[in-house]
Amino acid sequence: MDGGRRRAHDLAHSVVSFVTTWRSQYCATACVVLFLATLARYWVSYDPSASLGGEGWRLAHSLLDKHQFANPYELLDTGPSAVIAPAWPVFLALLMKTFGGGNAGDVYAIRWAAVLILALTTALFPVFSRRLGMGELNGIIGASIWILGKPMMVPWDAFYDAILLAVTCYVYRGYLEQPPQRAGRLAWILGCLMGFLMLTIPGVAPMLAAGLAWEIWRRKIAFFKESLLPLILLPALIVTPWTVRNYLVFHSLVPIRDNFGLELSVSNNDCAQFSIALNLASGCMNDHPSLNLNEARKVLELGEPKYFELRRQEALHWIGDHPARFLKLTAMRFVFFWMPSESGTIHVGLGFAGPGRHLERYVIYLMTLLSGAGLLILYQRDARSAAICMSCLTLYPLVYYIVEFEDRYRYPIMWVTFLLGALPITTYMRRFWHALYARERSAAEGASP
Repeated sequence: MDGGRRRAHDLAHSVVSFVTTWRSQYCATACVVLFLATLARYWVSYDPSASLGGEGWRLAHSLLDKHQFANPYELLDTGPSAVIAPAWPVFLALLMKTFGGGNAGDVYAIRWAAVLILALTTALFPVFSRRLGMGELNGIIGASIWILGKPMMVPWDAFYDAILLAVTCYVYRGYLEQPPQRAGRLAWILGCLMGFLMLTIPGVAPMLAAGLAWEIWRRKIAFFKESLLPLILLPALIVTPWTVRNYLVFHSLVPIRDNFGLELSVSNNDCAQFSIALNLASGCMNDHPSLNLNEARKVLELGEPKYFELRRQEALHWIGDHPARFLKLTAMRFVFFWMPSESGTIHVGLGFAGPGRHLERYVIYLMTLLSGAGLLILYQRDARSAAICMSCLTLYPLVYYIVEFEDRYRYPIMWVTFLLGALPITTYMRRFWHALYARERSAAEGASP
């Protein structure tokens, strides 16, 4: 009897080992195929006339040429800056120093680095999907739809933002699974990721705050005994050097970046429309220091913090005097954050979507609509994973409803939309195959004598 039980146990163990090994190999193969397919879809060719612009690009050049985080505006050297978070310009400068070959060479290296990061992200969709309770197949389907739609994701920093946030969510979900006595190592990794996220995408602050609040509520006194150092003090330690630099340079407290007042002002005024594209086309952006020499001189004269505070006051006064117009702009920005269109119409054949982007927009629309159903399905399966996804979709976008729309603002959380959007498709496929299998089995049993 004991020998029979032992043989049954050994057989069961062999079956489990085989299934586990097959599943791992299947997932690894799928990841490699997705990586190569993404490379092929986003292939970059060398263009000797290519160039980049923007504040991050100029800050990276300043770091290389003058060893200063300064002069983000093209019209005038305006001095020390904290106009954007430091991680992206520093990374750009490192790429340019390592691979740079003139302006076109720099652009080529940056684009290829971005495509490799994106390929890695889509290749890891099955891994992220499994951790968040949706299964590897769902990740494969979500990544395949992404590759089909080919979101353009320009500027290139969006690629890095997305993978960093996805890895943080992955680690946080694993941290929630561990008993307190075994969660220490993951807590330190999570704390490092939180600190670097703040230096890369300050807009994640509400999400991180919500996660910490949940942990404090869930663990109460135990949190302060075991997780205070890695989850609060470690991220603060990572961010503090940059905050101290800002205080020494500007003689005022700038935790990470200081341009919110400017963005609020150019987004909410008498001629402002809901999108950056429309504001540029109509001339409503002409009071921006990147386009207006007089405004750039004000930045130089006052310093960034004081100038941006003046612009913030302007915006708040306008909002107070025009509440109905502000609410209308906010509502439009909310709609088009989720159903992106620069022209103010969902029909992508019109406006500023650009040639060749019709499929992209239709795919994003479809996945956005399906992601609502996907979130409900995920909540029934895994409430904790659903809460993480919900945090990404509700807390991260808040600031982007009150500043002018640009589709790139959604890119760091687009992977969540595609994973959730794929979930109803995966669920239907599984039910269809199970029903088909049950029907075939029933027919076979009915036909047997």
